[in-house]
Amino acid sequence: MTFNTARPVSVDGNAVVVTLPSRPLRYGQTYYVTVESGAIRSPTGASFTVTDSATWRFSTAAAAPNDRANLAVALDGSAPFCSVQGALDAVPANNSSPVTVTIGAGRYHDIVYFRSKNNVTLAGQDRNGTVIEGTNNDNLNPGTKARALVGVDASSGLVVRNLTIHNLTPQGGSQAEALRLEDCDKCIVQDATIRSLQDTLLWSGRVYATNCLVEGNVDFVWGTGAVYFTNCEIRTVGRSGPIVQARNPASTYGYVFVGCKLTSDPGLSGGVLARIDVSVYPASHVAYIDCEMTGEITAAGWQLTAGSNTSMLRFWEHGSVDSAGRAIDVSHRLAGSKQLSDAEAATMRDATVVLGGWRPAP
Repeated sequence: MTFNTARPVSVDGNAVVVTLPSRPLRYGQTYYVTVESGAIRSPTGASFTVTDSATWRFSTAAAAPNDRANLAVALDGSAPFCSVQGALDAVPANNSSPVTVTIGAGRYHDIVYFRSKNNVTLAGQDRNGTVIEGTNNDNLNPGTKARALVGVDASSGLVVRNLTIHNLTPQGGSQAEALRLEDCDKCIVQDATIRSLQDTLLWSGRVYATNCLVEGNVDFVWGTGAVYFTNCEIRTVGRSGPIVQARNPASTYGYVFVGCKLTSDPGLSGGVLARIDVSVYPASHVAYIDCEMTGEITAAGWQLTAGSNTSMLRFWEHGSVDSAGRAIDVSHRLAGSKQLSDAEAATMRDATVVLGGWRPAP
């Protein structure tokens, strides 16, 4: 898949970031770069210029690494790959053998995409120091398949851990997923920070998330999947809006949050736990079990955007408390939502129930 980029050349601190077309460089070759006067300027107006073939010169590796089970990415030349996408391109399609892609510290300006590659682990060296960031959105690359910063299709056994994924699309810049996992079966997101604004996560399949921070606003957790969050922080930033839009069928569970914290920027109000049009998605399922919530959430808690028949709706809650650990008054919750009994809540705490018999082992 090819992508339009917001800026093929940008400056990040003291680094000039150049986005090349897909697979432009060959193994075993030497290249040089020239920069015309005025193409790159410092804040003071000084121009950075390269006119000869020796100043900025580099060689690519002689060949792809023989060990395709353990691939490394680093920005300083210490690994076979300097981009996450480059390492993933080395993984054969429809593979079944485990592959670990270790990503060194640094800021990787990648749009990452792969499909039909199984048992891949993306492991950052440092959660806050290994950052995949960039701008992608529905204006640049229309459609859910193209607009995410990191997108995965039709893969199983994926693990994403110990890194940050940050879609830099500004407020009002259209839908802009940071991490899209579709038809992703038995996938795990662990010890990760995922940031965007509108539509931060789009997940379908069976996904388990633990010890994660998810930031966004306006349906920033959405999709058709069965997803189990535990020990995660879900933070509303910039403006209030619905957290979840779950489009699951009646045959599966949707988005379940167990022991999570819902936080928000100071001064926000009017947020809701989830919203749905029950005339289109009558069996939408979202459950908050033993979660801490800020005052940003309205008394009604939930929202219907259209439709009125809530007989199949599964907006569930149990044991919600505020930041001081006090029980939240749920007497004004939306009609059609449900406060679960202790026994019902215990069922939702069991990840194997939510995830259709799969027991994650992060």
